[in-house]
Amino acid sequence: MPSFEEVWGSEACDIVWPDDIDTDCENEGYAASLSTDDRAKSDMAYDNIALSIAAYEASPAVNAFSSKYDLSFTGKVKLTKQERKGFSLFRGKGKCKLCHVGEARHALFTDYSFDNLGVPKNPELSAYLEDPNFIDPGLGGFLKNRGEAEDIYLPEWGKHKVPTLRNVDLRPNEGAIKGYGHNGYFKNLKGIVHFYNTRDVKLECPDVFTEAQAIDADCWPAPEVPVNVNTDELGDLGLSDAEEDAIVAFLKALSDGAALEK
Repeated sequence: MPSFEEVWGSEACDIVWPDDIDTDCENEGYAASLSTDDRAKSDMAYDNIALSIAAYEASPAVNAFSSKYDLSFTGKVKLTKQERKGFSLFRGKGKCKLCHVGEARHALFTDYSFDNLGVPKNPELSAYLEDPNFIDPGLGGFLKNRGEAEDIYLPEWGKHKVPTLRNVDLRPNEGAIKGYGHNGYFKNLKGIVHFYNTRDVKLECPDVFTEAQAIDADCWPAPEVPVNVNTDELGDLGLSDAEEDAIVAFLKALSDGAALEK
C-alpha cells in the first residue's frame, strides 16, 4: 500500500510545527500557531487524510464481500442448516433486520440510524473507573456540545449509530477478544444476542456487573443511559437458547475471507 507522501506528494506533511507541539496538543482546544503557508499545508493535509480514509473504506480491501453469506449467492458455498435458520430468525422473530437492513448480496446490514439499546455501563473502562458517574450520551452529547437546543439533543440522548454487521466476528486469531456495544460491554456474540433477547425479562443486577458477572447472576445491569431506550425492537424476543445460537452462527457467516467448498 502506498504511503501518504507517495499519494499526495513529498511535501504533503512538510509542516514546521512549534517546538512544544506534542505537549500543547495534550490540551483540549489548543490551536497551534503556524505561518500562513504551514497553516495552508496543515489544512490541506487534514482534508487529504479524510479523502485517503474514504478511499480506503470504499476499496476492496475493506469491502471484499467474500463472506460465506456472499459466496452462498454464487453457489460456491452453502450455508449450514443452523446458519440458514439463523438468517430466518434474523429477518423474523429476532427483529434484527429492523435496524441491520439487508437481505441481498453486498448488503451492509445497517440502516445508519441511531439507537439506545440499553447497554449497561462497562465497569472495565478507565473512564468509569476514574469517574463512576461517567456516562456516554452518544449522539445527544454531540448535539449538545454543538450548541443545539434541548428539544434537539434530548431525544437523541444515549443513542449510538447502528453499526454494520459485516465482519462482526472477524478477528486476527481465534483467541482474540472483541468488544460489542458502544462501550465494549459484551465480549462475545452470544452475550449480546442473549442481551437483546432477555434485557427486559431478567431482573436488574444490584450493581454495575461485568457481562460475565451478569450472566452468572442471571440478571442485567441498568442501562448506562436510561432514557430513549428502544423497547420496541429488542428486550423480550422470546428466543430459545438454540435460536440464539443459530443467529450467532449466521452472524459468523458474515466474515470476509470464507474458503470455497472443494
